Amino acid sequence: MSEQSRRPNDEEIKPYVIVSTILASSGSRATVYRGFHEATLEHVAIKTTNTTELSKTLLECLQREIEILRLLSHRHIVKLLEVFHAERHVHLIFEFCAGGTLANYILKRGRVEGLEYIPSLGAAPTYYQHPKAGGLDELVVRNFLRQLARAIKFLRQHAVVHRDITPQNILLHPASSSEISRGQPLGIPILKLADFSFSRSLPDAMMAETLCGSPLYMAPEILRYQKYDAKVDLWSVGAVLYEMAVGKAPFRAQNHIELLKKIETFKNIKFPDEDPQVRARSIANGEELKPVPNDIKGLIRSLLKRLPQERCSFDDFFKSRAVQNSKFPR
Repeated sequence: MSEQSRRPNDEEIKPYVIVSTILASSGSRATVYRGFHEATLEHVAIKTTNTTELSKTLLECLQREIEILRLLSHRHIVKLLEVFHAERHVHLIFEFCAGGTLANYILKRGRVEGLEYIPSLGAAPTYYQHPKAGGLDELVVRNFLRQLARAIKFLRQHAVVHRDITPQNILLHPASSSEISRGQPLGIPILKLADFSFSRSLPDAMMAETLCGSPLYMAPEILRYQKYDAKVDLWSVGAVLYEMAVGKAPFRAQNHIELLKKIETFKNIKFPDEDPQVRARSIANGEELKPVPNDIKGLIRSLLKRLPQERCSFDDFFKSRAVQNSKFPR
């Protein structure tokens, strides 16, 4: 089906108007558009799903996503503004996040259109400066960790497991002046957890066995087709935190089987600054390899435990030195 035929009828989404495509549809996944409200001119993201292409299971996922998003209202979770049901489509209207995804932010070293800021009065707009290689600047890693922890804590308070926490499903938006006055460091964007299509209500005592999520950030118990609990989100947080701190995912593979084999055989998470050969190559290339702070390393290692019973608890995560050291004064 062509992109034009997927595009919703303007009447279906009034008073919103589509401007451009943000994320083109792949298979039966939704297409995301950028748009605005005719009266207020507020920018929005419009997620359009052709319901005639969805299986019964995917329709249930879509309905569950809507129900969960209506329940959740938090500054670090993307806000669902409105829902429009049409004959062939369901349109979800979200707040617009101008900074795109965390994945793109890491790839472009923070030089993302829409995230420019003015460092001082009269200065030219600039981007937050990150090291040329490796992970993001430590202040940004800590700030993102703190924001993500707040979102995860809110999900646990509502007994919701996301099941697909990835850099692609974390959106960024420039901090407002009020957020900066409350202590948000200048130039560091606000993080918002998005895409709740695989989420479900799962109290601490309950287990699930549905295979879902993005493989590179998927907990090993899901890859093993075993029953799992909310701790799968902690594994994903560990994988995302590693990528922020190092610049690449902790495990990379072509498929589920190869990925699980790599996870099952590793003895301890290694960091590039602990490898003499990597350090030597960095020096030879004239690149400064900044070490990952020990408290961040410790948290990542406690999150990326193969066995869920050995993985740190949510309470341990929220009270960890790394999260506590990531608080910022107002």
